[in-house]
Amino acid sequence: MSRKPVDSAIVGDPFDLTELRIKQPGRVLPARAVYEIFDDRRKLAVVRETKARTRFEALAQEVPSARMFAVTTPRREPLFDLVMPDEWLAELTDPDGRLIGRIRVGNTRRQYTLLDDQATVVAEAAGELSLTKFAVTGPAGEHYAQVHKTWAGLGKEIFTESDNYTVTFTAPVPPRVRPLIVMTPIVIDISVHGPY
Repeated sequence: MSRKPVDSAIVGDPFDLTELRIKQPGRVLPARAVYEIFDDRRKLAVVRETKARTRFEALAQEVPSARMFAVTTPRREPLFDLVMPDEWLAELTDPDGRLIGRIRVGNTRRQYTLLDDQATVVAEAAGELSLTKFAVTGPAGEHYAQVHKTWAGLGKEIFTESDNYTVTFTAPVPPRVRPLIVMTPIVIDISVHGPY
């Protein structure tokens, strides 16, 4: 499905910042997964699952094996599509459907391999045993970023499955790798802390 891309002269690269915060709205039984991406004050993007679940599916915590997410600006202008054909792979495409790259989930869910559109490894995210801190390194071992699962607040932690993350970039990252790194905490959350 081809969609009109966002005017990059207006938006630029919304993720070209040192630190980003990713939050899930605190909902008890959400019909679909939603993530909001912020800088210090502004909402930069929303990652929204395209197909909602029924009330019964939400109560039973049933999730489809294949999931699709639209990544948009807060005004719903398309940025990317994040498709998870199964629980072990995520594909990021541009608004015209061209592949940007993939995130491959490791067997223990502690290792995530980021691949470009040519299936070349461009980064690795390796997690600590707690699965709350991940170091993102480049192909030569250079440190690109740190991903942390952060405290979501007492109400969200007790009553919902909603989580918060920060992505802190520690070195320059190639422009086509940056969105893959920003999507990595979402893939981690779905893989480790899901189902929402």
